[in-house]
Amino acid sequence: MRLCVAVLCGLSLCASGASLSPAASVNDFINFSSASLPGRLYVPPQATTEPRPLIVFLHGAGESGTNNTAQVNGNIDNLLAAAKARGAYLYAPQTSTGWTSSTAIDRVMAMVEQALAQQNVDERRLYATGLSMGGGGTWNIINRHGEQFAAAAPICAVSPAAGYSPSNLAEVPTWAFHAKNDGTVPYTTTRSVIASILATTGEAVPSYPAQPTSDFAFQSNTLDLRHTEYRTGGHGIWGRVYSTPALYDWMFAHALVPEPSGLAIVFVTGLGLIGTCRRSAARRRSA
Repeated sequence: MRLCVAVLCGLSLCASGASLSPAASVNDFINFSSASLPGRLYVPPQATTEPRPLIVFLHGAGESGTNNTAQVNGNIDNLLAAAKARGAYLYAPQTSTGWTSSTAIDRVMAMVEQALAQQNVDERRLYATGLSMGGGGTWNIINRHGEQFAAAAPICAVSPAAGYSPSNLAEVPTWAFHAKNDGTVPYTTTRSVIASILATTGEAVPSYPAQPTSDFAFQSNTLDLRHTEYRTGGHGIWGRVYSTPALYDWMFAHALVPEPSGLAIVFVTGLGLIGTCRRSAARRRSA
């Protein structure tokens, strides 16, 4: 993975200390659907004056359907609150067939392309996240379209689709979350994906404690990869994850930059690392 350091502006990083309160409501979103994929889109007021980041949220199995409301339930209270606090779009599609097939993922990306064309979305700042089945969908979307995403955060994720490429996942900055006592999706599922990603650079797997007394946090030495394994929390850890300011500080500090013809330029300030940019061959929209 090729990285450069850059100064990112306009991301409302000072909002990291803002309190997050339950906020998810259908009324917060506009209907943003295609004939084959229901969806909702939160449009930040700041988008009237400047391009804003977009978070793609993929729901779990319990929210499957076609009513275009179940996916914006209380599971994303804190995620929506963070999107509001930081002036980000939040796109929440709804599937009735899961997030495993390439068809389902490509339908999501078609709507992301529509958002880029119709809304004031900053194409350098697309982020993917999801929980449970949608966590697996997060792995799948960066496996197929990783060149368009600046960062990803899968939560208590099911396994990615068969035949996924660990090297594809390694290219996308990722922070994965799971709980050791998850009774629905075993914690070993995320550990296995993390191990496959680390294997692309030959890095050893983390030394997970057999009987943890606290949460376990891992940060790769060779990749922009993090793994937090909560000691407790069961399957429903997304409320805790989405109320963690550090997640958004990390996420919004990443942005894509066009593939340059020469060497990367590194910007350093007295404040240290301000943000991380990943070079990408992602296309540019026409003006």
